[in-house]
Amino acid sequence: MKNRITLALICLGAVLCLPGLIWAEDDAEEPAPAPAVNNAFLFGSYGRVQTTDDGDGHPGRDTNVVAHGPRLFEPSYAEIDLSYRLDADDGFGSLVQFTLAMFEPFAHYSGEYEQTWAVRNLYAEAWGFVPYVPWLRLWAGSRMYRGDDIYLLDYWPLDNLNTIGGGLIFAWRDLDVRFHGGVNRLDNDYQFQEIEIPGAVFGSREKVLLDRQRTIYSLRAGYDLPRLTPWFGMKLRAYGEMHSLPSGERIPADLIDDEVSDYDPETIVTDAPKDSGWVAGGQAGFYGFGQNSHVNLFFRWAQDLAAYGEAGVPYGVNDDGTAEGAYEMVTALSANYEFHWAGVMAGGYLRKFKDADVNRYDTDDFMEGVFTVRPVIFITEHLHQGFEFSYQQHYPFGLDPETDEHEVAEVTQYSLMEIVSLGRGSYRRPQFRLTYTISQPNGSARRTYVDGDLRRPGKTEHFIGFGVEWWFNSSTY
Repeated sequence: MKNRITLALICLGAVLCLPGLIWAEDDAEEPAPAPAVNNAFLFGSYGRVQTTDDGDGHPGRDTNVVAHGPRLFEPSYAEIDLSYRLDADDGFGSLVQFTLAMFEPFAHYSGEYEQTWAVRNLYAEAWGFVPYVPWLRLWAGSRMYRGDDIYLLDYWPLDNLNTIGGGLIFAWRDLDVRFHGGVNRLDNDYQFQEIEIPGAVFGSREKVLLDRQRTIYSLRAGYDLPRLTPWFGMKLRAYGEMHSLPSGERIPADLIDDEVSDYDPETIVTDAPKDSGWVAGGQAGFYGFGQNSHVNLFFRWAQDLAAYGEAGVPYGVNDDGTAEGAYEMVTALSANYEFHWAGVMAGGYLRKFKDADVNRYDTDDFMEGVFTVRPVIFITEHLHQGFEFSYQQHYPFGLDPETDEHEVAEVTQYSLMEIVSLGRGSYRRPQFRLTYTISQPNGSARRTYVDGDLRRPGKTEHFIGFGVEWWFNSSTY
């Protein structure tokens, strides 16, 4: 009976549509030609490569005790940007962005010709798809989604997300609003767990117990205020995130054998509870008072799950196993000022972190801060003399479990820099640098490494580095 009814409906639809099809065939015009398209292939790159020494034949090492220390000590790293842009004559446009990154150790240093690669961007963006609304953009894919950074610390204090998802961008005159939604899933027991169980006939089989994605939504609204004077501009940014993670079931790692599990596979421990968190913050920026000159002030508050970062695994959780009650507060500064003969860059942040457990006086809860300043003298167009000074401190709220004392780690660093640059300016690249840095960590900073560790610093550490940094047509700079 159901088949007959379905057949009758199909026949009725065909009868009703047939006149329209005949009319359309008689009166249809030739299809409009496809709009002309201008194509453009773009190549870009960001990279830094540095060889280091401590004066005794060992590689130079940083003595940082904060999460984001001065970038002078950063390892070598490179990105290749490949873009393809299409612009049609009817206003539609699109851009495909592919960013491939390479990490240390490089083959010429390790002798292992198998580099570590990662895809940092793989997305497409489109605009002009709504008539008379050229300011609306759409994107989808895998993307580094960032705002302004603190260059001297290589740190994005407000918005820095890495997800697979998409978003909308509303850019109209001085207003810029961006909405994004995406997911990530760490390949560890916190978000994914796969075990092997004995098979009935052909040995072991894989069984997925836990597979949960973290969903992240972000919203940023920015406005550039009208200039009251030609030499002073101001911008404001408001920013927020929402994080959510579904519940799941998993087996503690200490109950799982490396090969085939010998436990009852029906015995499941429920210890992956649903979790969530949020971020709220803002930025005030001032610019226009000199070449490449700016001052950016940041504030960011992250609550519950979001306090551990977009890819963080919560530790020090509360009694129900969630991150509820954890928070992170960050205030930060980034600044640069230049004129013909000299320039000065500065950056720093103050960060307070509290985990989710009820203990307020353990080393998991802390405050830390760093401030660095880099004055540069432009001796000629391409030869520059630079200096850098920085101070950092890590202040835990509890006693060190080994010494049973309150250990406050502090490091002071002084650097001398000989620079060959594309031109005058702190942001001109490529830039070759010969750097000599003296670090003075206190006893608490030295004790962050166990006694006898070759990396454990002395009272005075020397760092000699020679390298180059560049960027051009880069999607991240």
